[in-house]
Amino acid sequence: MLIKASGITNLTDARYFAAKEVDFLGFNLEENTEGYLDPMHMKAIREWVEGPKVVGEFTHASTHYVREAAAFFNLDAVQVPATSHGTDWSVFEGLPVIATLKGETPDLDRLLQEKSPFVQYFLIDITGVIDPETGTVPQPDTWKKRCATYPVLVRAHTSAERWSGLIETLQPAGIDLTGGEEERVGVKSFDEIEEIFEALGM
Repeated sequence: MLIKASGITNLTDARYFAAKEVDFLGFNLEENTEGYLDPMHMKAIREWVEGPKVVGEFTHASTHYVREAAAFFNLDAVQVPATSHGTDWSVFEGLPVIATLKGETPDLDRLLQEKSPFVQYFLIDITGVIDPETGTVPQPDTWKKRCATYPVLVRAHTSAERWSGLIETLQPAGIDLTGGEEERVGVKSFDEIEEIFEALGM
């Protein structure tokens, strides 16, 4: 199962996830957005880790900016919202794209079908559709079919013990985990994420 680590802002996170042999390290390279990391810092971090592919994460940036950033910073892939840049995604041709969506998006299936020719993976945040009482998703067969039809990475802000059930139900291509701030330089607790890895048998 693929693993993407998103929102990496420090070397401690990068080294931890690289040691876990995750497939992607995501860095928010869009100025004036939460979690932004100066690309020069990203470049420095990149020199210290080996293995994961580097993904530039963008939310509002123009197509031109995303393509220029991908080339200038030698990104392995880019991450953009599936609802951005209109309907013509051919501008991303030749560039691996991870498209983000929220699970509660009304026209979710239409967007999946429409963008699938241009997308390597869909990163779907299902936090908003998880039943808070049971930790399950509604219409599980529908979600399982989506994950079987499209290459889906699942993001869910939920407890570690509920992750294994979600993965067993949905059977996605992979999952997305999020980095965070250090307690101080070089010091950080990974207990919560470690519990997720353990729950998934990784």
